[in-house]
Amino acid sequence: PVTTNPSHIRNKLKRSEMYGRYLEEKRKRKRELRLKRAKEAEALGEEGARVPKQQPRTLESAREAEPTRVRPEDEEVAADEAEDEFAPYFADEIRPKIMITTRPCPSAELFH
Repeated sequence: PVTTNPSHIRNKLKRSEMYGRYLEEKRKRKRELRLKRAKEAEALGEEGARVPKQQPRTLESAREAEPTRVRPEDEEVAADEAEDEFAPYFADEIRPKIMITTRPCPSAELFH
């Protein structure tokens, strides 16, 4: 039985030989896929314009749609945000009376 994990082989020369074979097979498979995609693109020709690109598997694309997730256009959420006690601050109707600074000794010049 051929395995792709050569770590169980204790002999260093055999282990590196097995890993080298694995990498070679991997390169061959990638090359075959690349050539296959190139042939498909050639078969589509000029009228096909572009070959559809492969979609990378990201966290966002792999995420399943959750039914309990709140939609941004939800009327109830918009009403809650409008009635929120901090809504005037976010709408710039009221200036907040707090200043966050990283200076150890803030001077009076900062407050103006």
